[in-house]
Amino acid sequence: MNKFALLMLALCPLLPLKAASIGTVGQVFPIAEIDMLQWIENRLQTLEKTGELDSMREQFQENVKAGVKRPRPVGLITTKTPEVFLVDPTLTLAKDINDAKGNLIYPKGTRVNPFDTKTWPALQKANVGKFEFSKTLVFFDGDDVQQVLWAKEFATTHEKQHIKWILTGGEPETLHAQLDARVYFDQQGNLSRALTLKRVPSVVKQEGVMWQVREVDVSNFPVFMEETNNATH
Repeated sequence: MNKFALLMLALCPLLPLKAASIGTVGQVFPIAEIDMLQWIENRLQTLEKTGELDSMREQFQENVKAGVKRPRPVGLITTKTPEVFLVDPTLTLAKDINDAKGNLIYPKGTRVNPFDTKTWPALQKANVGKFEFSKTLVFFDGDDVQQVLWAKEFATTHEKQHIKWILTGGEPETLHAQLDARVYFDQQGNLSRALTLKRVPSVVKQEGVMWQVREVDVSNFPVFMEETNNATH
């Protein structure tokens, strides 16, 4: 680089700067924000005029009906090697519980076992007997014929009023008719996860201060054998 170039480079920071207009490069538009509520209203009006809104309502209603009739299955499998295990139902408070005045009632970390009255905070000083949960929870897949046959047999050997049938698959209305009993569905598998269920059918009941989970092998029911025999003839 020559001396003249070096001199100009050194003087550049000291030279005064002047702003100059370079003209209009293109058409200029004012900035405008979209009113989302107005856009939604316009969109709904368009859908209503074209009849699409009514179609969407009907589709939504059909989806709700289908979901009630046949909820999404939990996806638990069967087993030929059933296990029996215990599950601790103890709950641990994730945060402090205060009353309306802000006074601490139960601190974070308090552990409560629904089956153990000694851990019930409100009754710790009271003389309360043991808690007995009289119901037996029966989880099974109503879409599996073998499990349905097993459930029917189970119903004949147990008192109906002490059984709570809980589906992990199938149609509650259909099973209600087959078992002649109220049938529930484990929506989104919340109960199965809480009880750490892995396979169905599973019979769950209180065992002391724990849940006892007993898995059942239904492979001895002849439905598959009958289907196989029919297929081979």
